[in-house]
Amino acid sequence: MLNFEFLIKSLEVRDVYTRGHTERGTHYAMQIGAAMGLTEGELNDLYIGGLIHDIGKIGIPDVILLKPAKLTKEEFEVMKLHVKIGYELIKDNEIPEGSLEVLLYHQEKYDGSGYPFGRSKENIPLLARVYTIADAFEAMTARRIYKKSKSWEEAFKELEELAGKQFDPDIVPYAVNTLSNLKKVPWYSTSTSPDIERIRWSFYFMDSTGAIKGDLFLPTLNAFMEQKEEFCLTIFDIKNLSRINLEKGWTKGNEALALLVRAINMECCSMYDLKETIVKLMKEDVLDINSPLIFRIGGDEFAVIAPFIPPPEKVKHVVAFMKEQGVEVSYLQSNYPKDFKSEKDILSRIMQFSRKRSFSIELDLIQPE
Repeated sequence: MLNFEFLIKSLEVRDVYTRGHTERGTHYAMQIGAAMGLTEGELNDLYIGGLIHDIGKIGIPDVILLKPAKLTKEEFEVMKLHVKIGYELIKDNEIPEGSLEVLLYHQEKYDGSGYPFGRSKENIPLLARVYTIADAFEAMTARRIYKKSKSWEEAFKELEELAGKQFDPDIVPYAVNTLSNLKKVPWYSTSTSPDIERIRWSFYFMDSTGAIKGDLFLPTLNAFMEQKEEFCLTIFDIKNLSRINLEKGWTKGNEALALLVRAINMECCSMYDLKETIVKLMKEDVLDINSPLIFRIGGDEFAVIAPFIPPPEKVKHVVAFMKEQGVEVSYLQSNYPKDFKSEKDILSRIMQFSRKRSFSIELDLIQPE
């Protein structure tokens, strides 16, 4: 018999989140199956199927598997391959047929719109129909960096709304009734090295300057706005980066970018260790809206989202310090909800600020010394 713990640990080394997702999804599926009166053998097959259902993600490239934002259409097509990869990986081992069916068909939908085969209704094996609901419920209620988690009540409502479409309408009531009575959901502790986690997440989430990659800016901004509480967004822009690059070389330009991030961190973020913050965010699978975060949103532009309004002198200290280093910095500070109330509002303000900056840069470059 295949060593399932070995498989799960192997996948965990690639992606810590997937192990927690697997363990919680399997727990939910077992509760639903027991409520339905599945036999001991069926429950055993369901359990093993849950453990191995995502094992094929071992073969998905890191750039897609660990992407902190929503996948593109092309990336999703690659992600869909994890089902067949998983099947090919373990099909020759002593795996119960019912468990293999969970792996093969857990992404099928009741109306036939799922993958990889487009099966529908009873043509999808029963255990796979059970696990599909448990798997979806876990995903709905888990916080990802690019989406807000649903409450259990919201997830129950979505299960009911999708009954007959994505989910078997006869199983959904068992799921809602059973899961709503759960008193405790098991968690797990990872054995993955913190150093490996730090390197992994720094690579995928941190820009070379030490700021967070711009992919996460809008999801984080919207997460802050969803709290309906006051916060501050400050945009910093290096005015003479092009001149520094041309006259002193790109190495000096890169040093100026990194220096600005350090200055912002010191003055506006109370010396938060952003690398440690990113590891914390991803291991706990949540957005930390209690900490200020720095994002690189352009070639020479950085955004700071802070759950407080930094004193104006703090921002001016950044500008003054950078000027002493020969780096000219301008800034735009906006407070929510006083200055903007939506993503569209603030993006308009940022674009207007950037256009003014682009125009002044063009003038600066054509002026004689």
